[in-house]
Amino acid sequence: MRVVVLGAAGQLGREVVRALALHGHSVRAVVRRPPDAALESSIEVRIADARDKTQVCAAISGADVVVNTIGGGTLRKNDVESSTTAIAVAAAQEVPVKRYIAMSAAMVALDWKFFKYVLRPLVFRNILAEHLRVEEIVKATGLKWTIVRPPRLTNGPAKGYLVSLQLLPSSFSATRADVAAFIADEVEKNSYLQEAVFVASRSTR
Repeated sequence: MRVVVLGAAGQLGREVVRALALHGHSVRAVVRRPPDAALESSIEVRIADARDKTQVCAAISGADVVVNTIGGGTLRKNDVESSTTAIAVAAAQEVPVKRYIAMSAAMVALDWKFFKYVLRPLVFRNILAEHLRVEEIVKATGLKWTIVRPPRLTNGPAKGYLVSLQLLPSSFSATRADVAAFIADEVEKNSYLQEAVFVASRSTR
């Protein structure tokens, strides 16, 4: 299968590219500039500005699936995720590429009092608003979408992932490798079409 990964130079993007390649897919890594650490030679690298729809259309042309891993990279107020998502889904519908996998976060469904009344207004207000805007944009399309909602992302090896349509209340982190493994599986199985799904790492205790 031909899969395009947007934001492929980021930490999550690299893991997704790696997992897809291990599954035998033809992967095109779309990046804003040549990555500091080169991707594997088997990966097609395409330079494109994710805020330019013409460039994004060209970058995703011929793909079966688009996986968007672009993140804001900060807790400060910005619209990187939502603005690039709006362009990506518009490009996907225009090309067209019907299958689209988006990133959000488990916090969109978190209703703990400490989070709701302390952490959300003081720390996570901006990034939570961005995740919610991304979900709204993706759900409004006619694409075959899946939204991935991990908790706190960490580095390290895969532990095996848990997946649920309901918030996983005792799962506080997910390695990027586990999230990437889920995405690679979902590209093949299409188990969660038009679903927002929670993905976390299994506990090793």
